[in-house]
Amino acid sequence: MSSAHRFQLREVITPTRVARAGMSVGEVFEECVAKRVPGIPFCNTRGEVVGRVSLRHTLKMTCVPSYLVKGAHLLGNVIEEVLIPEELARDVLRMPAENFVLETRAVVTSATPVVKALAVMEQYNSSYAFVIDNGEYKGMVTRMWIASLMLKVRER
Repeated sequence: MSSAHRFQLREVITPTRVARAGMSVGEVFEECVAKRVPGIPFCNTRGEVVGRVSLRHTLKMTCVPSYLVKGAHLLGNVIEEVLIPEELARDVLRMPAENFVLETRAVVTSATPVVKALAVMEQYNSSYAFVIDNGEYKGMVTRMWIASLMLKVRER
């Protein structure tokens, strides 16, 4: 006998800090690592989400030359001459986060059905979506957290 369970997006919303003008890339990375998220929203002075700062985009723009991306399949596992020098890492971490703001794409509300949240993430080829209710940022959801929510049915 199976029981019906309604997965609620509210169960997996994770609050994060937001990036603002004046924050460093290092501060954004700290929040992303601490909360295990791939990016955080960027807000204007009125607290409105106007973009996002993504780990992937920031690292791509600062640490991975485009010619390496194009030839990644040719690189071996021992490429000791191609490193991210500590000095470059320090420079990147000091850079202003606003230099790496992308448009906000995947946005849902806390009342959004889980399947719609997954569809929105798929539409934008994103592993996460920001949860914004009436203009107020509540946190984010990821595919990983939705999968963890689904796994809870095994425990019942």
